Amino acid sequence: MKVVTIIVPLFFFACARAQPPSGEGIDKSELSPIQPFSSSFNLRAARKCSTDFREIDGTCTNNRTRATKLWGSTNRPQFSYFAARSTKVASGSDLPSPRVLSNLLSAQMTETFDERGLNEMTTFVGQFLDHTLVSTPTNSDETMPIAVPPGEAAGGFGDKLPFKRSMRVRDDSLLSIERPQNSLTSVVDLTNVYGPNEERSNFLRSGRNGMMKTSGGNLLPHNTDFVNSPPSSGNRYFLAGDHRANEHPTLTSLHTLFVREHNAIAAELQEQFPQMGDELLFQNAKKINEAQWQKIVFEEWYPAITGRSLPAYEGFNTNVNPTVSLTFSTAAFRVGHTLVGNRVNRRGPNNSFLHPFTLMSMFFRETDAITRMGIEQFLRGAYSSRAQKVDLLVVDALRNFLFRGVEGESDNFDLVALNLQRGRDHALPPYNTIRQAFGQAKAASFENITTDRSVQSKLRQAYVTPDRVEAWPGLMAEDHVTGSSFGRTLLAIWEREFLRLRDGDRFFFRNNGVFSSELMELGRVKSILRGDNFFRAILVRNSAITDKELPERMFFVN
Repeated sequence: MKVVTIIVPLFFFACARAQPPSGEGIDKSELSPIQPFSSSFNLRAARKCSTDFREIDGTCTNNRTRATKLWGSTNRPQFSYFAARSTKVASGSDLPSPRVLSNLLSAQMTETFDERGLNEMTTFVGQFLDHTLVSTPTNSDETMPIAVPPGEAAGGFGDKLPFKRSMRVRDDSLLSIERPQNSLTSVVDLTNVYGPNEERSNFLRSGRNGMMKTSGGNLLPHNTDFVNSPPSSGNRYFLAGDHRANEHPTLTSLHTLFVREHNAIAAELQEQFPQMGDELLFQNAKKINEAQWQKIVFEEWYPAITGRSLPAYEGFNTNVNPTVSLTFSTAAFRVGHTLVGNRVNRRGPNNSFLHPFTLMSMFFRETDAITRMGIEQFLRGAYSSRAQKVDLLVVDALRNFLFRGVEGESDNFDLVALNLQRGRDHALPPYNTIRQAFGQAKAASFENITTDRSVQSKLRQAYVTPDRVEAWPGLMAEDHVTGSSFGRTLLAIWEREFLRLRDGDRFFFRNNGVFSSELMELGRVKSILRGDNFFRAILVRNSAITDKELPERMFFVN
């Protein structure tokens, strides 16, 4: 019996959300879609919006009208750049099996490193960001199994790879249109630290001095029978705002950093404002922590991975819907799958070499990996190691052995096959349609996608004509733009998506009035607005890693 089921893999394998069929580890509110004009919809639309703090479920991110109050909120349909396209009926029935295409297109024989020197910290921060933005539950009653070639059936795959379709929500303006549900808020708000609903958020709080709960060694709290994270409810695993926190020790380490940072901010606020009670201390510490995270994402990480900066910020735009799009979540944001190596690299003090672990051995490790070794070994290993290249190739640990050895798992999974099947489940348009929608000329030949003859040949064998190429393979196969790790269409999708995430968020840290006059006087807030290298500072403040150990640029190897 499966205990862990893959749900919508995004930036990294860990974005393949681990979810037990029983619902263990997921808050029941996350399984309840907010359908248009339902009682839940009307309650959100009627909510009085705070001018000071975010709602935990993302309601009031845009408070212009009753309808816009729900933009970017939890359990709502994902946005589509192709408005009239429903996902009720899956696409791709005339295409080869995703497992066949995975074997043909994505088998990785040797390491292919990013030419610009991106490090693995880039990958894990992307994973951490994804867990802030998207989580799509699946429907046990709608299956779409992936056919496995006969010769592989005895190799740990069985006859078919299990696959459940995404839960869907009706579109507000086109009620006949259904789109996949997003259980998280579609803004850069650290939902993965604080939780997407009151139940989980309140459980993670200590109830004293605005602090969040921790366990021994200033680590994350542990699972309980009532609120927990997969693969098990047992206290052998850590508990965080997002269910996927245990998937990889470097991801767990990043969760730990931001919980420690929250508590440090709360302590500082209590010293500065002794009259503040627990609620105000918590909300203000959360606001500052989120602002720092936004600065890292938009002004440090995004320019590093794309090689580009976003256009200058001009303030909150009430006409911009920040809701994460299907094109982004189902294809363009899944670049992280190609960045991952087969090893979990570690480093000791002064970045001294430590023997790496295999990636397969570290899927959903119990708390012992962190409690015995600490977060520093994994963080040092991530910033010291080169990331793989954005391309079609994916390492065996993800493509053939995903979640092997995880508690309750018996079969292997293929993340590339799951990507392709999810694209069909979500009825994504073909690559050429997306390419044209984002300002590029239609690819009339495979040579228009890539100059790599080997990749051209594989795409031709898989799809026959460019018009049949699916979204994820086409985007990953593109020639990179000079100075970027991305191809031209991929770059255009990312820019549009991150502009919507930024400009459609009333609580973006650079928007006027986000910080009160009292908070504006804090040195920490002043440095958010004027300083740089924030990820570096947070890492040094909340770990035993010293500044001199860090690379000159945090998302590149020295």
